[in-house]
Amino acid sequence: MKFRARVRVKTRRIMDEKILTLVKNCDLSKPMFKARSSEVFDLGDEKVLKLYFDSVSKENVDIELLNTTVAFETGCTPMECFGKVEVNGRQGLVFKKLYGESLTNMPMKNPAILFKAGKIIAALHTHVHSAHSDKLRDVRQVALETLDNGLFTFLSAEESEKLKNYISALPEADNIIHLDFHTDNIMCDGDKYQVIDWMTACKGRPEAELAMMHFLFHDAELFPGSSKLKIFLMSTVRVFIYNGFIKNYVKMNKGFTKDSHKPWDVVAYVLRLGIWDIASERELLQNKIKAEIKNIK
Repeated sequence: MKFRARVRVKTRRIMDEKILTLVKNCDLSKPMFKARSSEVFDLGDEKVLKLYFDSVSKENVDIELLNTTVAFETGCTPMECFGKVEVNGRQGLVFKKLYGESLTNMPMKNPAILFKAGKIIAALHTHVHSAHSDKLRDVRQVALETLDNGLFTFLSAEESEKLKNYISALPEADNIIHLDFHTDNIMCDGDKYQVIDWMTACKGRPEAELAMMHFLFHDAELFPGSSKLKIFLMSTVRVFIYNGFIKNYVKMNKGFTKDSHKPWDVVAYVLRLGIWDIASERELLQNKIKAEIKNIK
């Protein structure tokens, strides 16, 4: 049985009637794939519909619309966003369809890519970080606002104030940073590599990105429900990829070292806990945040 979409447009951009027709005729019983926050459907005509679950706020969908538009206009991604729709009460965005496999899946087809993955990711980071925009949210401000949500009650008032003062004093910048730059968000199409999923993008120092990368490739949750052997193997692989990444990033970007991320680690921990709130990571991140606060002079 096909479930046809009931569509109401809510966007500042005028969406082409042809696109609206594609959305209205979308078969909602057959997503291409599911992620933590959304399902993605093939609309045909080189377009896809990203339909968010109810847990995702309207504000966050609007942020992804803005972030993707900025990333596209500055040449950080070929992933053009055509606008926002509402489908059966769910928020959605229409994107240009990108082809290929995620970098996560590529080693099954081409194991040799593991030895190039670090350099590929470093080159993509360098390209994104070379772009600038004052339209995106400041990563420091996002971290400060995140600290005010209910997930940080484990901090005392004194600890919270100390942390806020530290984050406020970090240097500002208008470099574009992605902040969820793992291998699932890199699409490989032949020798083309494309960065997707810009919901968490901000402006800020590239070191904030490096801090998040260090966490993602060392401590982030891996494939819930997998066997201990698979978790061990994937943990080993991702550390290998990270080492290749940071080595090449330092070579490509003067003034950076493998430890440049450290002053920004606590920002990455705050964002990871406050935005994703993954149960298996919660205690680890709480402990890391408290340890960082103790080291603040």
